[in-house]
Amino acid sequence: MPSECLVVALILIILVFGFFRARRKNWGYAVLPLTVVPVVVGVVMYIVADILKKPYSYMLPLGLIVGSLAVSCIWIGISSMILIKTKKLRVPYIGASVAFSLAFAFLLLVQYQIELGI
Repeated sequence: MPSECLVVALILIILVFGFFRARRKNWGYAVLPLTVVPVVVGVVMYIVADILKKPYSYMLPLGLIVGSLAVSCIWIGISSMILIKTKKLRVPYIGASVAFSLAFAFLLLVQYQIELGI
């Protein structure tokens, strides 16, 4: 599961660089909060599960996912106020970004439940 998270994070980072190259820096910065959940969960779980080979309970992924989801949602709210100037675009941006982060976090939680046999 950590490798899938890192692949999703890589795709989002490529999207950020695409916005920067298209001279849409505000939208590039606006996509960055979407990378928080996959990067945090991917990196920490890769270190714990693959490098250290430590057994873990469901509380580790749960804490990582909920914590990174909270950071991501707060960052989305702050970046919407700073980066998106028109109110017409702010609501769809917040809705789509939070929905993506929530859906990704929910899928990760379900996957770790299945993986750990809970």
